[in-house]
Amino acid sequence: MMTRLGIYSLLAGVFVGIFNGISLFTGSKNFWVDLTISKIIGKDTSEAIIGFINAPIIKNSLDYLIFSAPFFIFLLGLGVILLLISLIVKNH
Repeated sequence: MMTRLGIYSLLAGVFVGIFNGISLFTGSKNFWVDLTISKIIGKDTSEAIIGFINAPIIKNSLDYLIFSAPFFIFLLGLGVILLLISLIVKNH
């Protein structure tokens, strides 16, 4: 199951990354350009998630991940992590 989720996440990351690149190349301003997690879940929810954690190192990392990192990079990273977990954990 983790392998499927990892592959689907990688495919979604590639799909979003391709459309992001096409939009940037053509200069059009649409949904794919500057897509981040905070645009998907909303600014208030993003700030609530970051405010829930007290450690400054984790807050800075989450701040970058939620507000600055492009969404396709998040999906690609999630896919790689899920595929690595599926290599370690075997379901019989």
